[in-house]
Amino acid sequence: MLRDRDSIDQVMPTRVTLTARTKRARRVLLAAVLCVAPIVASTGDVQAQGKTAFLAEQLRKNTDFRVRVDAALKLGTSDDAAAVKPLCGCLGDQSEVEAVRVACAAALGKLKKPGGDGCLKEHTGDKSSKVREQVTTSLKALGGAAPAASAAGPSCPAPPAGSKAKYFVGVGISNKTSRPDTDIKPIVEQQVVCKLQSMGRFKMTADTDPKKMAAAVSKEKLDGYFLNVSVEPIQYAGGNLKISMKLTIMTHTRDLKGEIGKSLSMPGVGSPSKSDEDDLIKMAAEKLVNDFAGLKP
Repeated sequence: MLRDRDSIDQVMPTRVTLTARTKRARRVLLAAVLCVAPIVASTGDVQAQGKTAFLAEQLRKNTDFRVRVDAALKLGTSDDAAAVKPLCGCLGDQSEVEAVRVACAAALGKLKKPGGDGCLKEHTGDKSSKVREQVTTSLKALGGAAPAASAAGPSCPAPPAGSKAKYFVGVGISNKTSRPDTDIKPIVEQQVVCKLQSMGRFKMTADTDPKKMAAAVSKEKLDGYFLNVSVEPIQYAGGNLKISMKLTIMTHTRDLKGEIGKSLSMPGVGSPSKSDEDDLIKMAAEKLVNDFAGLKP
């Protein structure tokens, strides 16, 4: 019996030792978990940043526009402020297809991060009516509105360095289509005003009041002209879209000097299409301004 007790006494310390070791192991494991937790959270942030960078890369470089559209929309739901820059860059890329730029405008409205509203406001006069519509919708989603058209006219590149103006020109636009002025006038202004200004010999003015133009013409000793561009009613017939425009040339005091007309057709357009209408309006406006510029070397 004594030998048995001795055996039991020898075993019991071993059990206690194992229990203590187990407790120590648990404490070590818990400490390790607590140390790792912040690292896991940080890794999640890195993964989020990596996802945004990947999507931005797809938006910028993928050759399939459908993939670029998907990338833009996913950036819009990323909740990452870093997505604003690539989306804004896409929206301002006039070589990008319309569908992708519309998706970028929509994504900025969904993202709701600082800088998105400012970017959208910079593109309220986009050449694409679909992009403009989405920009307006996104601005409303952000609690803002598209700014009113500036009295200073469209934003155009500066005239060539060293160029000397010979003509002082104001432009008016008559919209006879069923579409609102906010659709038609910015397109025509951009084509006519910016095209003439880029030639260097035309000094453009947004203030077309005859008296003010006369004062400026007298002061600067330039030939003054007022151009009125009329966009006629848009026609759809026989599966074709037809755009007709007229440029009336007057002196700055409104004496009639002549008229130039242009009509362009696009086959295979049987139902109203704003994007096709916009394209034809741009083409007709460019032809009109080139004809006028040819008369004023």
